Amino acid sequence: MCGSKGAIALAALAVCATPDAWARTPAFVRQTGLVCNQCHMTWTPTPDLTFTGMKFRLNGYRTPFVADKVEAGTEGAVNGQRLLLGLQNYWNLHYRSNLLLQSKSPSDPTLPEPEAAAVSTQPFTSVGLDYAGAVGEHFGIWTEYYFASGNGAGQGNTINFATDDEYDLRYVYNPGFNNIVGMFLSTQDITAPLWAAFSSGAPDDFNNVSVAGTRGHAPFAYLGVEGMTNDRAFIELAAQPGEDNLDFRRMNWAGGIGILPFNTDWNYLWLSVFAKAGNDQVPAVSSLSLAQGTNNIETDNAVMGVSALSASGQPYTSVSMGDGTHYIVDAHGGFLDHGPHSLAYAASVTFDNEKYSDGSTYDSRGIGAAVRYYYIRTYGVNFGLSKRLTWTFTDATGVTHPIPDDLGYNVLFVYRPAMNFAWEMGFSNSQRAVLDDNWRNGWSWNLQWHFLY
Repeated sequence: MCGSKGAIALAALAVCATPDAWARTPAFVRQTGLVCNQCHMTWTPTPDLTFTGMKFRLNGYRTPFVADKVEAGTEGAVNGQRLLLGLQNYWNLHYRSNLLLQSKSPSDPTLPEPEAAAVSTQPFTSVGLDYAGAVGEHFGIWTEYYFASGNGAGQGNTINFATDDEYDLRYVYNPGFNNIVGMFLSTQDITAPLWAAFSSGAPDDFNNVSVAGTRGHAPFAYLGVEGMTNDRAFIELAAQPGEDNLDFRRMNWAGGIGILPFNTDWNYLWLSVFAKAGNDQVPAVSSLSLAQGTNNIETDNAVMGVSALSASGQPYTSVSMGDGTHYIVDAHGGFLDHGPHSLAYAASVTFDNEKYSDGSTYDSRGIGAAVRYYYIRTYGVNFGLSKRLTWTFTDATGVTHPIPDDLGYNVLFVYRPAMNFAWEMGFSNSQRAVLDDNWRNGWSWNLQWHFLY
């Protein structure tokens, strides 16, 4: 998911502001000796996970079939049990730079169509600093800090904000060769263990935590348990204190189950269902943004016209939530290196329902599909389609208002001259969610490079 729900930008994957490091970093290459391509068909523009990559993450950022162990010995003794690791093994950075970009905003069809923005450049888009790896025999950790220009303020080389964007602490053990049982505290989506950041693009409201115009998100976390048995079945259960807070006065529950009919890198397929329910969510009709000057996270309208129908005349907040339920039914699959060809694909159906304290309700049904193909892991194309089949807001008086939605699409062409470097050229349409009115679509394109080191 990327962008605010207020001005929904179904941007090209290269333009998308979704945090995308997850578990692909040179740090893992240095620690394990495995190449990036072992765990991902590709890490760009967002990483997918091969079967090996999924096992690596579930196993606390360890190679799937090897227990990484560091034993302490007598200080000063040369007994082969002591290990010194420099920081270069565990830290790495990734850099994005938009060479050229342009966009045209969605617009009111009753008004003259606006001009497209001027073509511009953004040399400093974002820098991510990652720390990742196993800690002892059972613990593993992943963190990601972002230094980024965004929110319309930081331009050129100015840093608009810094954020600890991702945190994933895991305790795992292996009862049997092909089994994994673990506990985690994570600020990543609970869908991440199976497919990382590569998704179908189906519109959903499972986690309404993105902060518009930034690479950050509201404070939230999942505290849970998960396991996989016989390399075939997966289950996860987690508690979430909220989508914009970390206390358990109110909370949400989430979980997922999945099966793997095919579980090799040569041919993999994951079928899964994820669900979330609770009363501490940021309403789907609202979005979050970063206040200029203070960097405080504020609630805005995601759907134009909704706040005018609320009793307060203000955007709905998490305090306005009654109960919400969300479901994702998903299929992910692909294959690696069938000759020069590699493929990854995803398709999802989503269901979202929310009730608010004033009696109003929200309902959405979405579908989406995405495919990425690479030739010799160097030349790639990503393509996605998405659509909300049902999208309505029913106000407190019982009047149902449709939120018109058109087909969203994005396409991205990638050239990777090196395993850790990529040129990306993307194009997509963008839409504005408005009650009872279908605005003209906008569009955006950009040319960027992405480098890991």
